[in-house]
Amino acid sequence: MPHVGKSKNLLEKFNSSNPWNLVWGSVVAAELVAGLLDSLISFAALGKLSAGLLLAGALDALVIASVISSVVVYFVLKEQKRTEDALRTSTGFLNDIFESIQDPFCIFSNDYRMIKVNSEYAALKNRSIEELTGSGRCYEIAGKSGVCENCVVQKTMLSANPCAKEKLLLLPDGSTRWVEIYTYPLLDAGSQVSHVIEYMRDVTDRKVAEEEKQELIEKLERLSKTDELTAVFNKRAIMERLDYELDRARRYHLPLSLIICDLDHFKQINDTLGHDAGDKVLRVMAQSLVGALRKTDIIGRFGGDEFLIILPQTPLEGAAEFAERLRQKVQDINYHCEITIQTTLSMGIAAYEGNPDPNALIRRADTALYAAKKAGRNKTAF
Repeated sequence: MPHVGKSKNLLEKFNSSNPWNLVWGSVVAAELVAGLLDSLISFAALGKLSAGLLLAGALDALVIASVISSVVVYFVLKEQKRTEDALRTSTGFLNDIFESIQDPFCIFSNDYRMIKVNSEYAALKNRSIEELTGSGRCYEIAGKSGVCENCVVQKTMLSANPCAKEKLLLLPDGSTRWVEIYTYPLLDAGSQVSHVIEYMRDVTDRKVAEEEKQELIEKLERLSKTDELTAVFNKRAIMERLDYELDRARRYHLPLSLIICDLDHFKQINDTLGHDAGDKVLRVMAQSLVGALRKTDIIGRFGGDEFLIILPQTPLEGAAEFAERLRQKVQDINYHCEITIQTTLSMGIAAYEGNPDPNALIRRADTALYAAKKAGRNKTAF
């Protein structure tokens, strides 16, 4: 039995490389049988055997060998035709699947040649399928000397792992589209990358939605920190910034000063001209103060007609000079309401002296403001 098994395996190996091996083998076998019979007939001619009997046997053997050869050829040709039909059917099926993919799809060989692309991929590259698959390596088609930086096809070639990235594409018509690019390796029998599949998915709508969402979040963040009337920081936001700047001044031993501004006789404006006029005065004055600040200075509405100005890295003397310039600037503003009016500012100044408590610093500045009011208004005190 083991001997039979070995013979069967040998026949399978003989036939697996080329189905025509079996045909030629049967022909050779028939020739060997005919040669053997010729030899026997020769022996018969010498009187050793009956010539008639051997001749009949030779003819029978040749007929049988011919029949066997014909049957083998028939079945070999039939099997070959069935294999070719199945291959054609499979190839057509795969081509149908390939072309049915609605997103850009490409297969790269390991030397960066595009061996198969679908129509969506060709349209994205603004080239025909024939141009892409017959014009050299992908980077050569794009007019480059090597692969692009951060190329996911190259990453998959080198790592044999799937890769992905997002990319903003500039289309031939000048428009832009966001795509997600996915790459997958195809390995040969030696576990080496033979091909890479690249698949793209348009995610422009999602990216636009994400950007709009981020813009909305930033807008809401600004609104939550902005005084609606004057467009400067509201009280909560200015107190947060004061905490931060005091902590920075403490940590790095930096000077810091604080100014509290109060509009003189603001209640009279509201009482005589109305709150619309009062609101206009506050808006114009706030923007005037903003225009006078340095980039590092911070202003916020502290409540009513009071504004808080934080001057980082500014000692008391510098803050006093700055406050005086602000006071003079505000008193020169003309507000055109029902009548032309002018306003003045009283300001209290305090400098950071080692106590990081923001409320303590504000109380000292407020005390100075009260002193400026008591001294006749339109003054600064510290």
